[in-house]
This record gives sequence, structure tokens and C-alpha cells, in this order.
Amino acid sequence: MALRAAKRRANGSEAMALAVGAARGFGQGLWSNVLNPKAASVYLTLVPQFLTSSRPVAPQIATLAAAHMAVVLVWLLFWTSVVAAASTAIDTPRFRRGMSRLAGAVLIALGTRTATAA
Repeated sequence: MALRAAKRRANGSEAMALAVGAARGFGQGLWSNVLNPKAASVYLTLVPQFLTSSRPVAPQIATLAAAHMAVVLVWLLFWTSVVAAASTAIDTPRFRRGMSRLAGAVLIALGTRTATAA
């Protein structure tokens, strides 16, 4: 994998590799969701509750699918903004220094506890 990445950089096709990687990742995620038996069982048990037998089924399912897509879109946009904000905060030297100090204090406390427990 590292050799392929180095070869791509040498060829100057890194942007193309990222595009292919994104498309491949999307396809992999799509197929893993479509072929997931748990997702299918959830939809097969939940969808009939929201369908009316006196009306055509296809428009009802399309409406439910649109509502589901809207909810998922809002959910993913929310987490995208949270991760972007966290990434901005984590990349600061102050945060890294604080995390190093906290990790050091935890390790010292665990070492002290281990030494006094014996």
C-alpha cells in the first residue's frame, strides 16, 4: 500500500487516487449497508407499521425513504460539523500540551498505585 502511494505521488496522480479511493469507499459502504441483514430486518419490521393498505404502497415507501434520507443527512451534517470543530481544537499546540500533561499525570498515578499496592 505504501509503495502504491509513493508511486502515485511520483506520477503526480495523487488527486486521481483520492477520487478513486472516495468512489471505492462509497461503493464499499453502499454494498455493506445494502447487504447488511440487520438493516434489512429493521426495515422489514418497521416499515409495515407506517403503511396504509387502502393507499398505493410505492408512494408511501418513497415518502418514508425521503424522510429517512433527510434525517440521515441532518445527522451526518451534524457529526461532520462536530468532527471539524474538534479537529480544529485538537490541532492546537495548547491542546496537545494539555493532553500530554494529563496522560503523564495518569501514568504517574497508575504507577504510584501499582507501587503502593504490592
